[in-house]
Amino acid sequence: MPLLPIDLQTLFSQTNQVARDQAVQQQATPQAQSAQGAQLVQQTVQRDNDVNPTEHQQEGPEQVKPRGGRRGQVGRREKGKKEKEGKPAPRAEVVRDPELGRNIDVTG
Repeated sequence: MPLLPIDLQTLFSQTNQVARDQAVQQQATPQAQSAQGAQLVQQTVQRDNDVNPTEHQQEGPEQVKPRGGRRGQVGRREKGKKEKEGKPAPRAEVVRDPELGRNIDVTG
């Protein structure tokens, strides 16, 4: 299909509009990326400034236990509460060696 002179006249008149459209399409990608980058920076700053909520800690060796005052007063209070309730505190059986600490072995 050959180009006629009338076709060239309409094409030449629209070259400015085509150039503008292509420029907008080429600039759209960097502008979108910069807008998304700015939004990501804003979210990161917001996340850094927020206070994170603490989660409930489960029972285990890493559990922080409340300390009493001087010399374990909380332990004595709890033991006293148990005795008042009628439940005696469980006592551990201690086995002692009668010879422990009586003889000194000096070898030279």
